[in-house]
Amino acid sequence: MAKTIEIAVCGAHMRGLPLNHQLTELDATFVTATSTVKGYRLFDVPEKVPPRPGMVRDSEAQSSVTLEVWSMPLEHFGAFMVQIASPLCIGTVQLEDGSDVYGFLCEADALKGAEEITAFGGWREYLASTPR
Repeated sequence: MAKTIEIAVCGAHMRGLPLNHQLTELDATFVTATSTVKGYRLFDVPEKVPPRPGMVRDSEAQSSVTLEVWSMPLEHFGAFMVQIASPLCIGTVQLEDGSDVYGFLCEADALKGAEEITAFGGWREYLASTPR
């Protein structure tokens, strides 16, 4: 049985961003920066502090989203999960190399009226283009 779990993060949990400590405090280590396969969309989730994106799978989308993969000791995964607030959740994310990892997704209902930011390519790119 695996002793670690790989987790894809696409927003405030990435290196240098406000929620990254939730990973590092649970002994997670950075694995790689990569992207999803085509078929994902990204939105700016309204009213979240700190700001964060919501990613959804949309098989008709021709876009991919940049993200980071982190490895966490399996024994700490439960402690990580209790910190994840709705509408974000963990599901299966397919990476550009064809592999599947667990990662952040967003409940579609919470994105009604949210600004779609897919065209930026990822959360860091969106933040860099938008004064906050």
